[in-house]
Amino acid sequence: MQRMEPSTDQQSPTSARHVHQTIVPALEAADAMVYALVGIVFLLAALGMLGYSLVAFPGNLRQTGFALAVVTLVNDLLLVMIIMEVLRTVLSYLQERATSLQPFLFIAAISATRRILAIGAQMSVTGDTLSPSKFQQVMIDLGANAGAILAIAAALYLLGRRPTVE
Repeated sequence: MQRMEPSTDQQSPTSARHVHQTIVPALEAADAMVYALVGIVFLLAALGMLGYSLVAFPGNLRQTGFALAVVTLVNDLLLVMIIMEVLRTVLSYLQERATSLQPFLFIAAISATRRILAIGAQMSVTGDTLSPSKFQQVMIDLGANAGAILAIAAALYLLGRRPTVE
C-alpha cells in the first residue's frame, strides 16, 4: 500500500493563519488610509467650493441680478452639501466598517434638486426664446427629476420604517 504524502502546493493551516494574521490587517490599514485620504480631499473640495461660492456671489449679483445670483449660490451650496454627504459616507465607513444606502439616497435627492434649480435658472434667463421642442425637453427633464425626488423620498420613508437588525 502506498503512503500518501501531503502535497507541497497546499498551505498548512498554520501557514494560512499566519498569512491571514499579517496580510489582512495590513490591507485593512491600507484601506483605511486610502479612505482617510479620500475624505481629506472631499473636505478640501467642499471648503474650496464654499469659498468660491461666497467670493463669486457679489460678481454674479452685479452680472445677473439678485434672483439668478441667489439661484447660482444655492446651486453651489447644494454641491457643497453633496460633497459633504459623500464625506459623511466615507467617515461612516471608517467608523463602522459598513456602508448604508441612506446617504446615497440623500445625495441623489440633493443632486436632483440641484438639477431642478439649474433648469429653473436656465428657464428664467432664456424665457420666451425657447423653441417648442427645447421647452418640451426641459419639461421632461424637470418631470424626471421631480419623479426621482418622489421615488427617493418613498425609499427613505421605507428605509426609516424598516426594523433595525442588532
